[in-house]
Amino acid sequence: MKKPIAVSALMLSMALACGISYAQGPAARPSVLTNPNVSSAAHSDISQPLRQLALTQTVRPGEEEDHGVLLPKLAKQQAFTTVGRPVAIGAAAQITPMTATPAIVGANVLGVGLGFHGYTVSNAPTDSNLSVGDTQVVQWNNVSYAVFNKTGDYLAGPILGNALWAGFGGGCETRNSGDIIAQWDKVAHRWVLFQPVFSAPYMSCFAISTSADALGTYYRYSFFTTPPAGANFPDYPKLGIWTNAYYQSNNVFNAAGTAFLGAEPCAYERAKMLVGDATAKQICFLDNSLGTLFDDSMLPADLDSENSLPPVGADEVFVGSIDNFSSETHVYEYVFHVDWTTPALSTFTGVNGAMPISVSGAGPAFVGLCNFGSSACVPQKSTTAKLDSLGDRLMYRLAYRRSATAHNNYQSWLVSHSIANGSTGAMRWYEFRAPIATPTALTLYQGGTYAPDATYRFMGSLAMDQAGNILMGYSRSSTTLNPDIYVAGRLSTDPLGTMGGELVIVDQTVATGSQPDTSSRWGDYTSMAIDNDGCTFWYTNQYYSVTTRFDWSTRVASIRFPSCH
Repeated sequence: MKKPIAVSALMLSMALACGISYAQGPAARPSVLTNPNVSSAAHSDISQPLRQLALTQTVRPGEEEDHGVLLPKLAKQQAFTTVGRPVAIGAAAQITPMTATPAIVGANVLGVGLGFHGYTVSNAPTDSNLSVGDTQVVQWNNVSYAVFNKTGDYLAGPILGNALWAGFGGGCETRNSGDIIAQWDKVAHRWVLFQPVFSAPYMSCFAISTSADALGTYYRYSFFTTPPAGANFPDYPKLGIWTNAYYQSNNVFNAAGTAFLGAEPCAYERAKMLVGDATAKQICFLDNSLGTLFDDSMLPADLDSENSLPPVGADEVFVGSIDNFSSETHVYEYVFHVDWTTPALSTFTGVNGAMPISVSGAGPAFVGLCNFGSSACVPQKSTTAKLDSLGDRLMYRLAYRRSATAHNNYQSWLVSHSIANGSTGAMRWYEFRAPIATPTALTLYQGGTYAPDATYRFMGSLAMDQAGNILMGYSRSSTTLNPDIYVAGRLSTDPLGTMGGELVIVDQTVATGSQPDTSSRWGDYTSMAIDNDGCTFWYTNQYYSVTTRFDWSTRVASIRFPSCH
């Protein structure tokens, strides 16, 4: 679970003394990476059923917490001239009263955490995420996961994450590092469970279910992070499901966590992994932008529309790199072209900020929440401890949906992040679109700055249903509120860039505590997923019912717009 210590001010001064420069924006450099790092799986096998592996007794670690989050552009943050200066609300911020979001909360149950079926909280942050399959929901929180049915009934868990790799050998089996992802391949109807190994040799561990049953058997794979094999620390990995590959992004640091080495986008050979082929490969690029280190914290697109797939042959889109520590007006796009026939011909385009997408239509120029000064700035009730918003990056997931009706054929990508908003924080969200004819030419279709009152809103995730309705979940907190969980949404027919009023998932009657410790880490990410029915959203996030370290709880909730059919 433990990660290397974040770069300190001392390390910063040493870097500056050594002449390391940090670009203030994209430079005139080549925008396409070629000659990828190609490697086969280090090891693969097929597991026993998870319902049997879950009985494996693995020693639960004692209390552990991440050190301060690793910031790819720490030097730029510390040199940022807006230290302590709030960013004014612009005219485009949504601050007017709204009618309620016309959606209905269905299941709303306790997830892994305090009070969940004998679970003892031992780690932080939660890294809370989930996905939903044909009949089951899998929620994974840091070192343990659980399985529910679609009415929210408990089926299994808590199961230690590395129990899934029992008998596999190596770090996948012996380590339980956190930064996990539970995914559902909507086209193949299989579970895709991922966790990294955060000790040398560093690895990516994948488990692909052999059926739609999350408690059945899995094809298991381990891949060394590159380059060189297993030597560098792959921080904050995120996963996206596409038709031609499973895509991953990492922020790569040296083993000590004292130097950012670049972004690492990777592709994994989905077709072979789905059948347990031991020759499955990974294709990775180390994107260090020829020394400028402009690119970081990318998110790969994640397919939500199982009945309306991307255009045939469409490349994978990544977005990221919003932490340039000035008043920002752009999000940056990247395109991964994978060639499994001749992997060496794969390319990664858009490096060094070469493909900016203007987001000025979503509101005024933004500064990430907490990016001025300390990365922990979100206040809580009943404690002076502040929370980390991770406002230097876009929040998981980059949700992709293709709408292919007879009269309206387009592609949408949705993503959100937390921005400074006066003296508080707001949710900034975007819907990018691209025509079918040019499937990677993204532009902003709509977006907004959601700030209906002075409460901080952060750590969001959003998705779109098959009717074009959008739902966004997030945490709220203030000096008079314990951190709680709300959602807000919009109908496809609402005015562009607006969200409806909030719906409660966890309010102050349940969120009766705040987080007094654990290095200010809050969540690190949350997850809004969409059901195979195309209409039901599932969201998970964390809260506290007691003000005590290492005693977080989580929630698993389903929400649906009645207008979606």
